[in-house]
Amino acid sequence: MFKLMKKVPGGLLLVPMLISALFYTFFPGLFEIGGATEALFTSKGLDYIIGFACLCSGTTLKLNTIRVVLKKEGILILCKIILNVLLGFLFFKFFGLAGIFGISAIAYITTIASTNPSLFLALEEEYGAESDSAAFGLLAVLCTPAYPMLVFSVSQATPINWMPIISTLIPVVLGIIIGNTDQKLADFLKPGAALSLPFMGWAFGANINLVNALKAGGQGILLTLLFYIPMVVILVLVERYLLKDDGVTSLAMSTIAGMSVSVPALIGATNPAYQPYVDAATAQIAFGVVISSILTPIIAKWLFGHPGQAQHHQTQASKNL
Repeated sequence: MFKLMKKVPGGLLLVPMLISALFYTFFPGLFEIGGATEALFTSKGLDYIIGFACLCSGTTLKLNTIRVVLKKEGILILCKIILNVLLGFLFFKFFGLAGIFGISAIAYITTIASTNPSLFLALEEEYGAESDSAAFGLLAVLCTPAYPMLVFSVSQATPINWMPIISTLIPVVLGIIIGNTDQKLADFLKPGAALSLPFMGWAFGANINLVNALKAGGQGILLTLLFYIPMVVILVLVERYLLKDDGVTSLAMSTIAGMSVSVPALIGATNPAYQPYVDAATAQIAFGVVISSILTPIIAKWLFGHPGQAQHHQTQASKNL
């Protein structure tokens, strides 16, 4: 199994995610027996796994390299946030809540605001530099349901709840403190981020119903294209021409997270007017999760999988230090 996961681009996350999605699709209540089994094999343990990965990734952020992370990933994340808010606002302005071609504002905003930090970590472990992998904690903030809900609120000028975002940053800050004050403990925790990938993949998959995802059909494909075209193209251009890097990080950030499947229901719970759009949005996003989780690693391997490109990326990262 491990050899299979290593052969597949991003396989440490992707293979467990797809296996978990199969179980969730055909035997959704199989592991809902309470206790440790339910916590480990359903999505209920996801917050703990993400918190653990945030803590471990934070230990790799040395004070003298935080500048590098903020200079690169920080700028890319800021660009993504600006794009999310701008595109969300324009979508509401021109198409309203009901959207266009069967894609509602809920589905669109949730999708463009999504990023899968665990797949980012998996791809950066394969093709990136250590300083890039250290940005996992920053991206984890965007992975929480709070972030797309925040973008959805900003797009309509409604009140914002900052607490879920703060709660994600706390483990990152604790990890940074450990990494800069206790090197032995930091070295012990450092492998934890990569070790968490299969568990994170399984927990993400436990939110995905493959049958419902396939039912989305053409709308799911269109939604995935609407995610890739503005987000990937613009971020890659920023990384290549403004940051003078090769685009690994921008592409690694460009996957729809399994967590996003749960967001339409959360948004729907805030206002009865949103409820008619929840089921369709959930199915469309689930389709996008499956497609982008497969497509992004394939593109990454095609573009950055040869030894010369990997060496170039490591050299470029060293120059930025």
